[in-house]
Amino acid sequence: MPPLAELPKEQRQLAERLQAALGAGFAVEGVLGSGGFAVVFRVRDLGLKRELAVKVLNPDMITSSTVRERFQREAETIAQLSHPNIVPLHFVGRHEDLLYLAMPCVQGGTLADRLKESGPLPIASAVRVLTEVASALGYAHQRGIVHRDVKPQNVLLDADSGHCLVSDFGIARTQDSAALTSSGLIVGTAAYLSPEQLNGERGDSRVDLYALGVLGYEILTGKLPVEGPSPAAIMMRRMTGKPPSPSAVRAEVPAALDRAIVKCLAPEAGDRFQTSGELLAALDSGLSGATSMVMPWGRSRRVTRWTRIAIGAGAAVLVLGLGTARLIRSRQVQAELPASSGGARADLVVIAAGEYQIGSGTDPGRARPAHFVRLDSFAIARREATVRDYAAFARGSGAAVPWTSPPADSSLPVTMVSWADADRFCAWRYREAQGGGGRLPTEEEWEAAARGASGRIAPWPAGGAGVRANLASAGRGSAAPVGSYPLGDSPEGVSDLLGNVWEWTSSPMAAYPGGPAMADSLRNYRVIRGGAFDTADREATPWLRGYSRPAGTAAELAHTGIRCARSLAGGR
Repeated sequence: MPPLAELPKEQRQLAERLQAALGAGFAVEGVLGSGGFAVVFRVRDLGLKRELAVKVLNPDMITSSTVRERFQREAETIAQLSHPNIVPLHFVGRHEDLLYLAMPCVQGGTLADRLKESGPLPIASAVRVLTEVASALGYAHQRGIVHRDVKPQNVLLDADSGHCLVSDFGIARTQDSAALTSSGLIVGTAAYLSPEQLNGERGDSRVDLYALGVLGYEILTGKLPVEGPSPAAIMMRRMTGKPPSPSAVRAEVPAALDRAIVKCLAPEAGDRFQTSGELLAALDSGLSGATSMVMPWGRSRRVTRWTRIAIGAGAAVLVLGLGTARLIRSRQVQAELPASSGGARADLVVIAAGEYQIGSGTDPGRARPAHFVRLDSFAIARREATVRDYAAFARGSGAAVPWTSPPADSSLPVTMVSWADADRFCAWRYREAQGGGGRLPTEEEWEAAARGASGRIAPWPAGGAGVRANLASAGRGSAAPVGSYPLGDSPEGVSDLLGNVWEWTSSPMAAYPGGPAMADSLRNYRVIRGGAFDTADREATPWLRGYSRPAGTAAELAHTGIRCARSLAGGR
């Protein structure tokens, strides 16, 4: 990001005007991006010590007082949106003819950046993007807000969680009112505009579903369904023939996903999905069986949704160097034994009572700050629950299974199970236990098991390098040698904790004491831990905090599994 002194004259002058409008409590530090409609500045909030992205609308393109008033009213409406996949709007400002919006500075770039750098997404990642963006759009549509400018440039990627965040809600309405018809702006968005928009109509929420179909087509194939040098050329090409389906461009696109994208792209609004909920239901029902995924390192092979691939450091480095995938199935353990008084079964690992470090002082996201918690002793499963385990639960309890046909390999981790059903499974699995029945672990228990017992924090491989944490100086034990433990196994013998599937915890998503603030709506979500096969190596750490809807769709929970815990008699 160039310093202010190196910016073009027009942007430098705009930065000076923004600084004057914001006042001494803020510092304009540079430009994050620009276009024909606006310039986005990075601004530091000196009082709250946070980074903001402040979008300043081009004063030359908004000259009408009516447009300015309407922008203010709509911005106030958009500021009420509170959804985990929508970039929140902190505040809106107006100073003379300067209009600006302040949002969090999301680290991770845009979906457009990701496509430019790496090309089409793995199938599972594409489904996740579509699910999260559709969820955000549906939430806004229910409140009468239509985005009208859905495109990869307006989808941000949170570097901490990997979740998508939709930005710029309502901006397109201001564009319409201001009659912004410069060629650069229109050509840049015409590929995502619905036929009715290209015909000069405003349309309703279904214009967003059309644009989402274009976005889905692009993230799956790396191409736009229809391209052209101008809106007129795009319109003509749409009229003269329909584009090939995504599966015609990329053969491994599942049929259900292919049909969903084609339906979104229907020229007539009445032939599309009528709501985001219909699209989510189609993805949920159609993608619950086998699907095709692309390995994160670029090798493509046919796998089932229940196959999990371990990515990380240590042993996986050798495996990846040989160009093969290490498929992680649940480890073989001793035969289960009845619970003894206050004890744990052979398939459980006891974690001693003590004080444990939770979180990270250097993590850029939601895991800050590092802090200590006191935990009673507890037991946690050596392995993730398998398809076989969950099938036994379904037979014994009458619960429904999350798959349409049994997976070929029943030793793989079970996924697509809601939070409530996962908790019920754990209660059933350890129903005879004394001192406390089966349950999902808290996120603090999960991290304590990952780092090591007796108050010890053990090193873990992350991003290809060992992480050494030593609490000897605090009188809480000492760290073991770096690299002493196999990938995914904790010092206590708990297997496959990292880089296989995300694992449910019982904890609601909330900020740590003294940590970065979070939207209150996240309290309705549950923390998931451990990362999945497609989680970036640098994020495969014991302290990474993900989150998911408790009753998410099958597509949302395709990478989320179960590891049970239970309290012990006597606690300490």
